[in-house]
Amino acid sequence: MRKHLLTFFIALASVVSANAQTFEWGTATWSIEDGTVFENIDEFNGAQLTLSYPNPANYVLTPLHMVAVAYDLYIDDATEPIQEFASARASTDVFFDDYDFAEGHKYKIVTTGAVVAQVNLATFTTDTLFSNSDSYQISFSIKGPELVETIEVEGIMSLSITDQEWWVTYSYVDPASILTPLGASSMDEVRVYGLNPNGSYNEHYMDYYYGWHDADGGFTTWGGGWDSYNGHNAYPAVYGMQLNETCDTVKYYFYDYWREYDPNEEEEIGGGVIGSVNRRFAPETTYNSVIWDWDDGEGNVTQYRRSYRVNEGQDYKASFIFIANQKSVQLNATMHFVSQEAYEEFISGVNKVVSNDNGEEAIYDLNGVRLPALRKGINIVKSGNSVKKVYVK
Repeated sequence: MRKHLLTFFIALASVVSANAQTFEWGTATWSIEDGTVFENIDEFNGAQLTLSYPNPANYVLTPLHMVAVAYDLYIDDATEPIQEFASARASTDVFFDDYDFAEGHKYKIVTTGAVVAQVNLATFTTDTLFSNSDSYQISFSIKGPELVETIEVEGIMSLSITDQEWWVTYSYVDPASILTPLGASSMDEVRVYGLNPNGSYNEHYMDYYYGWHDADGGFTTWGGGWDSYNGHNAYPAVYGMQLNETCDTVKYYFYDYWREYDPNEEEEIGGGVIGSVNRRFAPETTYNSVIWDWDDGEGNVTQYRRSYRVNEGQDYKASFIFIANQKSVQLNATMHFVSQEAYEEFISGVNKVVSNDNGEEAIYDLNGVRLPALRKGINIVKSGNSVKKVYVK
């Protein structure tokens, strides 16, 4: 404890000393040449895009100081920028690593201002000490694999599905439609990523997030808690699209939580505030609930409060990318969340396909090819311009 207190007081003394100084900005420089072309995302990440201010007055920066730079980001041929910021702690070397840059795009950064800020230990807020309005610009591009094929799949869900594991909604994906364009013979030769909303690769898709997305389409965790990948508490899971390990099935899910109804509980379900880090980036999430009468089939009815975060009439999207031999195939999945009435109409147009082999239930595509043995649920099978909706009871 004494060691921690001593460190704290040394840092505090440094801040007091620093406050007696005046920070001088000087002319900042980029770590890369304007117009640099990177062969891939790994080469870009290794270059560490940085804007460095010289600090000619040798202003003392402590861990309680931060240099923050606001900038406009133009992607490809966009004329409207995305507003972002980059920062550095205890240093004037500002790293632009908060944004997930992606392969296959051109970027232009135009800074709009910078500040030196200090953590106020008395108020637990951040005080701006010095500001600067000088603008700096850099352009670069990141090459990537050639996109040779785009696959579109979709699923339809509603509250009519009370058990999503028993009644699975899924899309079958023919592995050949991925492997053939890539020139690969098996999925062992293919790198698979979930795509972040901006098109960058999410390397933690399979082993960390496993397909859950927040209201803005960003990867998140189903149960919340600390998100070590993004460095803040996980945003609420709204829907999920899961690509299986053999890459022949996309399964669709929506957040669905049941608890026995208590008539004395408050009707309002509050979202609360999720931590204090990156608070301004938190998506606006809808919190819905209904009182559900559950009949066990023997006339016994139990009431549950069923909570969910999807909205009827809204579409939810997720994408995956497959990479091999400097080529890529992108798989886009869309979940249509519809009303129970619309879902019943959809079900009425679904065909049941049953195999005669050993009396097992199975599904076939339009060419008569048997699809992988999957659990009960609904699939929309596409073959050329034809569409067939099938399910297994």
